[in-house]
Amino acid sequence: MDSVKYAIVFLPLFLLYLLLKGGALAVGLLYRLIYSISTLRAGQSDDLLAVQHAKRIIVIGSPGSGKTFLAKRLSMWTHLPYTSLDDLYWGPEWKRSTDKQFHKQLGEVLQREEWIIEGNYHERYFTERLQRSDTIIVMDVSTIEAISGVITRSLNRFLFSKELPTGIEREAVRIWDISPRFVRFVLGFRRRIRPKIWPLILQYGNERNLIILKSKYCSCPWMSPDRQLSP
Repeated sequence: MDSVKYAIVFLPLFLLYLLLKGGALAVGLLYRLIYSISTLRAGQSDDLLAVQHAKRIIVIGSPGSGKTFLAKRLSMWTHLPYTSLDDLYWGPEWKRSTDKQFHKQLGEVLQREEWIIEGNYHERYFTERLQRSDTIIVMDVSTIEAISGVITRSLNRFLFSKELPTGIEREAVRIWDISPRFVRFVLGFRRRIRPKIWPLILQYGNERNLIILKSKYCSCPWMSPDRQLSP
């Protein structure tokens, strides 16, 4: 009986996961094809050249916008050490760190000469991150794309124990960890949070490499496994 109940819950979620992942894969392949054709005509993009020569990169944007995937792939490609703000903020059993603990750990990362820092947390050391960076990547995606990304990530965590912050155990993951408050935050990100952080992004972006991606799929061509740094 327990196996039947488990199947009733698991199968619909797994089918939803396959649908979302399949759609993401198809769109990503389409972007790669378009990019390959345009690159043959125009050569390497300025954004690509800026990223490959960067030393301190921040990746910011709404939850579900593809920040983590992009930052991890950039770390593999550029060999810059990667830090997720979620890893600093969340402890075992989804216990939040104190502001003092979070700021201490983040401050230590910021003092290093090379890094990639991924995460939003616009109320915690946001200006300091912008000041120390030489490259700012903004995942300025649509609300629909962001919320579908949040759902896919949550299913990945629940079904396969993937995309978890460091220190979170499999047993602590539940499908209902997507709280209504968090969903409202994602749905209202472009309306409420974006206007707060955008002036600062533009202010510091004028003096740094500012890259704005309107879809997470725009970064797919950068992330080829065989991507190599040019001289």
